[in-house]
Amino acid sequence: MLNIAFGQSKYYVDNLSENVKRGLRQKVRRGEQVGRAPMGYLNDLVAKKMIPDPLRFHLIHKMFELYVTGNYSLKSLREIIFEKGLMSGTDKKLSISMIQKILTNPMYYGAFLFNGELFAGTHEPCVSKKLFDGVQSILTSKTNPKKRGEKQYPLRGLFVCGECGCSITSETHKGHDYYRCTKKRDAKCSQKYIREELLAQQLSTIIQNVSLPKDWTDNILEQLQTEKSDTAQSDALFAQTIKDEVKVYENKLDTLLDAHLEQLITREEYTTKKNKVLSQKMDLEQKLKDFERKGNAWLERTRAFINACIQAENVALDENIFAKKDFLKKHGSNHLLTDKTAWVDFLAPWDFVFEFREKMGLGSVGIQNLHAPKGGERGGIYTHLRDMDSNHDTILQRDVSYH
Repeated sequence: MLNIAFGQSKYYVDNLSENVKRGLRQKVRRGEQVGRAPMGYLNDLVAKKMIPDPLRFHLIHKMFELYVTGNYSLKSLREIIFEKGLMSGTDKKLSISMIQKILTNPMYYGAFLFNGELFAGTHEPCVSKKLFDGVQSILTSKTNPKKRGEKQYPLRGLFVCGECGCSITSETHKGHDYYRCTKKRDAKCSQKYIREELLAQQLSTIIQNVSLPKDWTDNILEQLQTEKSDTAQSDALFAQTIKDEVKVYENKLDTLLDAHLEQLITREEYTTKKNKVLSQKMDLEQKLKDFERKGNAWLERTRAFINACIQAENVALDENIFAKKDFLKKHGSNHLLTDKTAWVDFLAPWDFVFEFREKMGLGSVGIQNLHAPKGGERGGIYTHLRDMDSNHDTILQRDVSYH
């Protein structure tokens, strides 16, 4: 009798365990996170779902935005985010490991892991997939962390020597920061030191020469505001194409699941392939969401570029050298330092802005006469930006060197 009682008890426990596991699996398939919500979210016990934390949600987003710039270490990011009000449950600074855990948690872009598998969540994402992937790239690239107390030079890593192709390093002498060629490839390289202040001044001039006067930008933004869209049919076709691609990935997920259930592939193979396919599917879904949110894409991109031209003037006049470096890394290439002179190849469409300034007689700031163009001239840059967007691949092949 005792053996029978023990057998019934074990059957009850095993059955209960299987029911709990089955319930958890059903929950994650619905896109619901199992367990306690991560920092930035709260567990809604009434609705039984995860909701954004009104006090921390935007701070988590800010953390991602700051780190993706590449200007902050995990330690410096902890200090900045603490000053903004993000702290642990005991009102202390977050640990480095906690920050790293947040930055690598797929929960924040709308997915979550369960038993090593990636699932699409139904909760509100804190960041976009693109921003999350950018942060992962920064985390991966920082294989050589800064030593404690090591001085940071804002322009280190931006330039290479125009004579021998070596990296440009930085040193401090008598209270001033200097940049020079490492001369590792050619000890006879003739390039000399240049002070950081003089180099930063050159960068300000370079950036200012791809900015646009305020009356130009006001005119272009006004035209954008009144532009009537005639691309509704092509937009609908583009959206449908993405939806069809999403359906293809959904079919792949179903095929993988069937193969796993029929024991044609191992669980490890299923998990690896499923995570990859699901990530690609979510990339497409994010692309579709962005497209549907923006509507007429070229109008939004052109408006964003014009606003960037306005921001270029602010970056040029600001004393923040890190911001100048970020601008040139994002919008330029082939950064060279030759004879104490900085050279940058501007990528499209910034190359056109520089050419347009030259054509309109603006030239280099502080050297040639600055004059307000006529309305027709201002319309020229607007038309070019609109046409450029429809032939983006060709335009991207152009670059213009400026020093």
